[in-house]
Amino acid sequence: MTMKSYSARFEMMGTFIDLVVHHQNGEQLIKDAYLQLNDYATRFTVNQAGSELMRVNRNAGIAPIVVAPDLFELIKLGKHYSEQVSSPFNIAIGPLVKTWRIGFQEATVPSQEVINEKLALVDPTQIILNEQQHSVFLSQKGMEIDLGAIAKGYFADQVMQRLIEAGVDNGFISLGGNVLTIGHSPNNPNQAWNVGIQNPLSKRGDVIRIVPLQGMSMVTSGINERYFESNGQRYHHLLDEKTGMPISTDIASLTIISKHSVDGEIWSTAGFLPSALESIYYLNTIEDIEAVVISDRGEVMTTNGLVDISINSTVLFAV
Repeated sequence: MTMKSYSARFEMMGTFIDLVVHHQNGEQLIKDAYLQLNDYATRFTVNQAGSELMRVNRNAGIAPIVVAPDLFELIKLGKHYSEQVSSPFNIAIGPLVKTWRIGFQEATVPSQEVINEKLALVDPTQIILNEQQHSVFLSQKGMEIDLGAIAKGYFADQVMQRLIEAGVDNGFISLGGNVLTIGHSPNNPNQAWNVGIQNPLSKRGDVIRIVPLQGMSMVTSGINERYFESNGQRYHHLLDEKTGMPISTDIASLTIISKHSVDGEIWSTAGFLPSALESIYYLNTIEDIEAVVISDRGEVMTTNGLVDISINSTVLFAV
């Protein structure tokens, strides 16, 4: 018997979300997933004054705030990777993000004086966690946690886990640049979800590489997705915690293939090093991930274990 297929597309968290579920009860499961994502988006965001995360930020330098176990675990994970000095991943980057406002209409280039002031507040070691209380304390006034570089991957993993627990063997989750697959695609000859990587130097829809996914995640970060221009110069949204400026790099986009989407989120930011070559060398040392790095000259570099397929194959989705 052919399992019924249900799909939905909706807008949330500033992006389009696509869900495909092969299950007799798929319609209800998609509704449940929507409510689950909406709950996360409401509690984990820095763009809503009353969110759980903003309570932590508003109490920086004042008092520890007890948070729900899931938010605590995500902050704990983010803090761990933020303290790796060799990578640009940093959840304490909030003060800089808020100052630049890249992706919003009021985006602006801050003065060096303001940047220096904010740089003093982006130290992840000053995020104090209490395991017993599940509390988070930002030790300096003005500090802010921003989970934008990790949250969507976590959300996708949690949605997938709940769908699997409900008996879904085959499904597809896309949160903007985050794709996560369950099982295989019943409608595809190669039994995989064929996911394309956008050419970051071309128009949307121009696919430069296709990766077959079965129960795997693919996350892409790029400098051409969110940016603004000022005085003839382009400023992208990936900020350098050392300089306070957008990261200086010849990488145009970085894609991570991994089992868990949260790992893809972490390494698609942590791997944004000064050069594409440096990034590939580094990512080849990380276990359980593969990567595709595209330079600003259009060069495509991959880690050693990557499996991909013909560019002529049918693309189900592109990131």
